[in-house]
Amino acid sequence: MPSLDLRSIVFAGVAVEVVCILVLVALWRQTRRHYPGLGIWALNATLQATGLFLILLRDVLPVWASVSAANVLLFGGTWLGLVGLERFVGRRRKQIANGSVVGGAIAIHLWLTYVQPNLALRSAVVAAVLLFFSMRCSTLTLREMKADMRPVTRWVGVVFALFAGLFAFRIANMLGHVGRPDDYLRLGSAEALFHLAIQMLFILLTYAVVLMVNRRLLLDLSLQREKFSKAFHSAPYALLLTRLSDGRILEINDGFTALAGYGDAEALGVTTLDLSLWTQTGDRDAVVAQLAAHGRVDGLEFTFRKKTGERLTGLFSAVVIAVGDEPCILSSIADITARKRTEEERERLVAEREKALAEIKILGGLLPICMSCKKIRDDKGYWNQIEGYIRTHSQAEFSHGLCPDCALKMYPDYRPPPDSTAP
Repeated sequence: MPSLDLRSIVFAGVAVEVVCILVLVALWRQTRRHYPGLGIWALNATLQATGLFLILLRDVLPVWASVSAANVLLFGGTWLGLVGLERFVGRRRKQIANGSVVGGAIAIHLWLTYVQPNLALRSAVVAAVLLFFSMRCSTLTLREMKADMRPVTRWVGVVFALFAGLFAFRIANMLGHVGRPDDYLRLGSAEALFHLAIQMLFILLTYAVVLMVNRRLLLDLSLQREKFSKAFHSAPYALLLTRLSDGRILEINDGFTALAGYGDAEALGVTTLDLSLWTQTGDRDAVVAQLAAHGRVDGLEFTFRKKTGERLTGLFSAVVIAVGDEPCILSSIADITARKRTEEERERLVAEREKALAEIKILGGLLPICMSCKKIRDDKGYWNQIEGYIRTHSQAEFSHGLCPDCALKMYPDYRPPPDSTAP
């Protein structure tokens, strides 16, 4: 069996990771406003691809670049992969432990590069770091997620578990060949097969990340639909969703059924004009015109017709929304018939009160009166008895009798009874 060229396989791995980077960047651009962490994932892939590229140039670049810097980039990229995944699922954690692992691994790697060079142990250290972060990612996505998020992150966790198994195998393989020559690109077919497996898993991981984002979108969309449905159907006032083009009813809530009397079987699929909901068809045309101009209307009063033919006054509000590619109207109708009747009754009572007050006759100003006969002159110059004048110009009425002085004058023999309260 011919041996595999490790340099060619590493070069192919760099090309594969570049393609995966482009996919992750495109995914980040589309979802960056909704989900954090995907940009960090793209940076993770970029650092790892750069590290592999430096390893590929090991015969050209100095050791500090092709060995030390290359593996530091691999460590940092893998660490960022965990950070990005934590942010995507909403688990921001302190990174002290992870930083300690990376810092310790870099120190050991430098020792095994410059103080006591050993390719096998150095490769085992790299694999151990990658194993640590792969296990962290796998545990996060498979065990630490809530029940509703586990189907979203499951396949990413499975791929990281495969990565962990592969890195564990590599550690065992490297520890079994501690005395091998310190020339990485001239290692045998086992290392080439390891890189091929890494490439396949990286492609699978990129696909799993895309699948994870799509499932998260579907989950969030389902939750939004559930929220809208609960809010729509539990609203205390009438709600209906209609097409903007023809007024065809797509959805109604229980409030609409209670208000207008139409159930789903009667209302869905027909237009508001078919139901004669608008008492004046021109009202809908006016609403559509305002919606076309401003996108919404608020608090307009219209008269609507119930299924029974009874009319009601409704406070109408609406907004244009897109359902798929179809512009629709989400409308609400609050029944204010009782309130309008109360307002009309109040206005009637106020008008009656004003009318009554206007009819009350009040005497005022200077009254010309005869000092002898006590007649009063009216506005037309006629002299009237004071009794008749007051009756005409006020609401007063008269009862007739005699005062004590007049009674004595007219009836000298009459004596009033003594006052019972006198001493």
